[in-house]
Amino acid sequence: MQGMMIFESPIIFLGFANIMKAEFDVDIDYTDRAAVLRAAQALVPYEGVEGFLMFTGWDKDNPECCSEEYLVENRICRWLDGKFVYFSRLLWEKNKF
Repeated sequence: MQGMMIFESPIIFLGFANIMKAEFDVDIDYTDRAAVLRAAQALVPYEGVEGFLMFTGWDKDNPECCSEEYLVENRICRWLDGKFVYFSRLLWEKNKF
């Protein structure tokens, strides 16, 4: 592993894949570097729920599904390290090809 950057480590990729499964219920093959990077690029951190709603317009498109409880329960967003993190399944799918 000499010369390998820490973020290229299979252990880091495995840990990231496990976090994505636990937090967003997304299965990622940790051996697929492109899939790991696509998932990482689909994560968007916000300072809080209000910032997420304001920036994305989620509450306008989904008024019945915009409470913090709903967003967290349905694994759309998660609180991670003090940030309200959104996993954009649209970005995840769009970058697949």
